[in-house]
Amino acid sequence: MEMPLAEIVDRYTILKLKSQRIDRDTFAKELSVFEAALLEFRDRGFDIKEEWIQALLETNGRIWDLEADIRSGKEGKLGLEEVGRRAIAIRNINNERVAIKNRIAQHSGTGFLEKKVDHASSDD
Repeated sequence: MEMPLAEIVDRYTILKLKSQRIDRDTFAKELSVFEAALLEFRDRGFDIKEEWIQALLETNGRIWDLEADIRSGKEGKLGLEEVGRRAIAIRNINNERVAIKNRIAQHSGTGFLEKKVDHASSDD
């Protein structure tokens, strides 16, 4: 089964962040796989808009920034109130991320629209 374009763009931007913020060499092979997948979609005539890549790069970066201290075990220094604030912000930004991915799915006609149900980031 082929991976939908929205998933490829999302994973590509996450890997790009990892290579920028952690270590380029560690993620170079995976990043090149997703770059090749994007090129393959382009070769097949898909219009991959740079604005999608930039929007997901920025959105995933904002999520990363909010999660960074929590992931590194600094929640005690942040306090539960700040951790809660960040969790709500992450949920809201994730809604933006899902909306971007849904726009890509609609434009490309690949994959499915993502809808969160009974999930903290759902609109329900």
